[in-house]
Amino acid sequence: MHYLKAIFVGLFSWPLIVAAGASAQEPVDYEVIERIKAEAFGNSQVMDVAGTLADVYGPRFSNSPSYNRAIQWAQEKFEEFGFDAQIESFGPVGLGWENRYTSVHMLGPEYMTIIAYPVPWSRGTEGRITGTAVFVNAAAIRSEAELEAYRAEVRGKVVFVAPERQLVPDFEPSGERFTQAQLDDWSRFFVLPQSEPATAVYVPPTTSSLGAPLPLERIEAFLETAGASLLVSPGMGTNLGAFDKGTVRVVGGAPISPADPKPMPHVIVAPEHYNRVVRLLERGVEVTIEAEVRIHYDEEDLQDYNLVAEIPGTDLAHELVMIGGHFDAESAGTGATDNASGSAVVMETMRVLHSIGAQPRRTIRAVLWGSEEAGHLGSRSYINNHFANWETGEPLPDYDNLSVYFNTDWYGRFRGIFLEGNPLVVPIFSAWMKPFNNLGLTHLIPVNTRGTDSDSFNAVGLPGFKFLQDDLEYFTTTWHSNMDVYDRLVAEDLMGNAAILASFAYHAAMRDEKIPRVEERLINGRRWLK
Repeated sequence: MHYLKAIFVGLFSWPLIVAAGASAQEPVDYEVIERIKAEAFGNSQVMDVAGTLADVYGPRFSNSPSYNRAIQWAQEKFEEFGFDAQIESFGPVGLGWENRYTSVHMLGPEYMTIIAYPVPWSRGTEGRITGTAVFVNAAAIRSEAELEAYRAEVRGKVVFVAPERQLVPDFEPSGERFTQAQLDDWSRFFVLPQSEPATAVYVPPTTSSLGAPLPLERIEAFLETAGASLLVSPGMGTNLGAFDKGTVRVVGGAPISPADPKPMPHVIVAPEHYNRVVRLLERGVEVTIEAEVRIHYDEEDLQDYNLVAEIPGTDLAHELVMIGGHFDAESAGTGATDNASGSAVVMETMRVLHSIGAQPRRTIRAVLWGSEEAGHLGSRSYINNHFANWETGEPLPDYDNLSVYFNTDWYGRFRGIFLEGNPLVVPIFSAWMKPFNNLGLTHLIPVNTRGTDSDSFNAVGLPGFKFLQDDLEYFTTTWHSNMDVYDRLVAEDLMGNAAILASFAYHAAMRDEKIPRVEERLINGRRWLK
């Protein structure tokens, strides 16, 4: 409680802290910043790198052949930029999985091309199949007896396993730049409300409850043993975006091992197409589906890979400033906004610093992480090998040598930086942000983030930070969807992000002291400010 009180006082007193930081004159090298800006905007290669990662090598699904090809290309690109980049393996992670071909059609009562994507880790169809569609509402099945009643009905059939998804008009804009009012609101300190002590309430037993539905895994296992040929689910929205109008979200989950059963063929389709089929079935109209899905499994190479490049330091070369972003993506799009954009910004940051002849005191190390979408596996493994035992938290020799890690994940313009419960960085980051106020970087955000690789550093007590970025169309259109493509990227945003990241990394590497740490972070927020 004493430590948390210190954090409360520090954050409520930001104006005083910033003023004190200004009087202490946190060093800012404006001459180097102008050279960084000139290189980042005048000779930028960030869009070329992002375009190659997305268009040529997308989607770069975790531990897939396209991911491996992409990381080989990125290694060669780093070498072209003047770096001796190293690919470091970690794992075993699990099977490699890649969608090689998906084609789904409604042949009758009338023809319709169906927008469809396979569920990651599911099998292919072993050739083209044609079958009658049936509807099985998995959410309403609550007993083995109810499930067994479908056995004869689903054999050889294409099974639609969810109710019609209700779609409504969307009157909100799909893209968003944060307003000054939003940024001001988020920069105010707040604490998530504490729950009141639970009050015991007697609830009499009832026999009217229908009970919980059977687990989907159990239903899928039954449908496979009953002889269903293909499962079909609708693309689903989120609380932040509808993800309809042909946009389909497909999320992978954890990899499977060679010993695990490979899930049966299963596709996710555009909700409008899904709904049409379900409505036809409800009318008693026979629907014929033709489908072919070809899946490649890599059962030999169970490792995944990070890519590491660095600018050697001088008098403090044994100490590290790290920057990074995840290199993998989900499977439906090309992984442009999440996260070819962030990977390209990291690579461009290193190119810019090398091009201006930066000679940092600390070593600046960039890492492109593997398997972030599968559970931050690349960053966790790296930390386990270099900084601290992931299970016990026991520090390794380099634990005290890390000054700071800066993470970039997705594509919006940098508008601020999350403080991660560390008030000691306020005067430092305030000074570093000032030269970039005209690019929109203006606010310190006193909440913690979740859902990205900086989490891995913070989990073991190392200072990891992520920038607040404009949403643009991420939460309405591109998030893990088939519309996560190069066309959504904004060149000036990525150029500015590379300049900012280069300056933050450089100044962190030049300070007399490492970035200060706190022994216990105040957990007072979340990654999604909405």
